[in-house]
Amino acid sequence: MQNNLPKLIIIGGPTAIGKTSLAIELAQKFNTEIISADSRQIYKQLNIGVGRPSPIELSQIKHHLIACIDIHQHYHTADFERDALQILDNLYLKKDVAIVCGGTGLYIQTLCDGIDNMPTIQPEIRHKLNQQYEKEGIEFLQEYIRKNDPETLAFIDINNPKRLIRAVEVMQQTQEKYSSFRKGLSIQRNFEPIFFCLFDEREMIRKNIEARVLKMLQEGWVEECISLLPYRHFKALQTLGYREIFDYLDQKITYQEMVHTITLHTQQYAKRQLTWFRRDKRYHWVKNIEEIYKLIKFN
Repeated sequence: MQNNLPKLIIIGGPTAIGKTSLAIELAQKFNTEIISADSRQIYKQLNIGVGRPSPIELSQIKHHLIACIDIHQHYHTADFERDALQILDNLYLKKDVAIVCGGTGLYIQTLCDGIDNMPTIQPEIRHKLNQQYEKEGIEFLQEYIRKNDPETLAFIDINNPKRLIRAVEVMQQTQEKYSSFRKGLSIQRNFEPIFFCLFDEREMIRKNIEARVLKMLQEGWVEECISLLPYRHFKALQTLGYREIFDYLDQKITYQEMVHTITLHTQQYAKRQLTWFRRDKRYHWVKNIEEIYKLIKFN
């Protein structure tokens, strides 16, 4: 490494690739702790459907920013930046190395580089967009971005209505592309990030996702959604997997259609995650922990 700053090892990558187990092994190696960079694992009420680390995994290494926010609350990227930086400040008082693990690329980028200044949105614009979303569904948001700012598709979660509404409201407020506000100007942090993206062959990722969806359903994902029915209108639940299960519970689709759709949408999401990480040339692409050990050279 090039300086004496404390190190932040970043483990990114697509869903179902094995980031959690690898990060735990690294944390044990360096006797440190893990910060989760996952925009859904943050919520207390979401467990099976967000692939939260198991109780055994959580007992092996201290994890931060998992199951600590109520789904009634709005938690934004700026909130993650604030919370993660505070955790790191405290952690670096006693450790020289920390680990961030997760598939939410925007969280990781914001933690390392800061967040772009976005305009304040007029309440009537936000209110109107939320009304349109409730009436027309997520498709109108997706189509608006495709037509008006296709560059945004490279980094936004196209199935996350909260993020889509944010992008559209910025465009409607400013009459500018959302992507134009993401200037990519980094700020200096008091740590040195080391970026790794865990990946595998496309077919292996597809098989991993198929197996993971079936495992999550066997573990009681549908039952979890039944318990969350009173909260289904919250934005935290307008997300991958939960939407499809709610459609099944509403008898809009069959069980087999639900499984197929969740699997397909998850595979599409994994592809978008890989596109995000590929855009950032700082990432070292690795398949296992041995490749990481070869690349990190510090005591």
